[in-house]
This record gives sequence, structure tokens and C-alpha cells, in this order.
Amino acid sequence: MKEQRRAPIVFLEETDSTNLAIRRLAEEGAEDGSVIWSARQTAGRGRLGRSFSSPEGGLYYSMLLRQSEEPARDLLLTPAAAVAAARVLERECAVACGIKWPNDLVCGGKKLCGILCESFAARGVRYVVLGIGLNVNTAAFPPELREIAVSVRQLTGRETPLPALAEALTGELDEAVAASRRRDPALLAAYRDRCVSVGREVLLLRGDESREAVSLGVNDDYSLRVRLPDGKIEDIRFGEVSLRTKN
Repeated sequence: MKEQRRAPIVFLEETDSTNLAIRRLAEEGAEDGSVIWSARQTAGRGRLGRSFSSPEGGLYYSMLLRQSEEPARDLLLTPAAAVAAARVLERECAVACGIKWPNDLVCGGKKLCGILCESFAARGVRYVVLGIGLNVNTAAFPPELREIAVSVRQLTGRETPLPALAEALTGELDEAVAASRRRDPALLAAYRDRCVSVGREVLLLRGDESREAVSLGVNDDYSLRVRLPDGKIEDIRFGEVSLRTKN
């Protein structure tokens, strides 16, 4: 029998950022595995310091985790979260999506979900927070996002109840986090099956630098193996990639 979850799941109608809100909860002594989710953020944050558009109708979600005894293993939490979110969308919304390395969920070449994993200390304890932003019931995006973002509602023509989706995501994340920390090969296989970056011409992006490459595959540590124009093989562990053609 599956063990009942003890850590709380907190709903906020609106917040600045669920990642920031759960940090505040950690300062108050929150339990490992605590969750905050909201339908609207006023100051959503994405990777590399970018803002994250958070219109009403999305599912904005953060899970608090104590840092593992081997902090290097926490680097695997981000791809684990991508697999968990993809599984929930497939099961609960009948939406099949791919993972663009390292952690964006995409459908038809447009972004459906973003993930931001951050570490911090509170009350003398090291934590990792898994932040997930899902485009769920958004009917339309502003002009600057229409060509790059898509929602579940736009894909299916129907609204999805957010509380049920948040609960399903929590259950899937609990399992994915446990699988990640024991290095379950099935989790890696699930990531590889969904990774749309493999076998593609890509641009490697880090800061202001960009390099052309061909993606060859995902390594056991979830780094991306690429071949550069001069034939050199390189493993990319940080940064992001842009696909040269639509998926």
C-alpha cells in the first residue's frame, strides 16, 4: 500500500512567485516535501534570471526538498521533474509532449512547461526547491508569446481542474524524486524516450555565447552529448540548447 503523504500542499490564489513563497515557508520550519501552488504569479522567475510569464489559468508549483547527502544527486532532480510533469500531462490531460534539453516541455514546437530548480539555506538547513510552471487553462497568450508558448486548453479545447492536476503532479513528483535519488535507470529511459533534442541540429547557448552542434544523445548523468562542426565530441552539463528546426 502506498504510504500516505504527510507534508502539506498549500494553495495560494495569488503570489509573487511560488519558489519565493516556499522559501518563506522554509524559514518558518516547513516539512520536507511541502508544496505551494497558485493559479497566478505576479513575479514569476525562469532560468538564467529571466522573468516567467504567469497569467491566470496556469499551474505554478513549487516543492521543497531537503538537500541530499550527496548534493551532486540533486542535479538530477530537474530532469526527474520534467519526466514527472510529462507523465501527468499524458495521463491527466491526454497531451503528449517532448522534453527539450534540459527541462522544457514542448508540444508542436511551443513551450508548454518550464522548470526551475534552486538551492538555498534556511534555519541552518540546505534545501532544494523544484519550481514548475505549466500552461494549463490559458486561452490566449500576449503577442510576444503566441509563437513560442502553448497551453493544455489550446491543445485540447477544454479546461482542466487545477486542484486535481496539482495533486496528481505531487504524487508523480514524489515518485520521480525518489527514483532520481536512487538513480533508477527507468527514469533515465523515460527521459531519453521523451527528449526531442537528440539527433537534431542545435545551438548551444551559454550567456552571450552560442555554438552550432549536432545533438547525439543523453548521457547517464543527463548531460547532452554533442558533435561540434570540427568533429569534436563534447558533453554539455549546463546552459541550454535551441533547436534549429521545429519539432
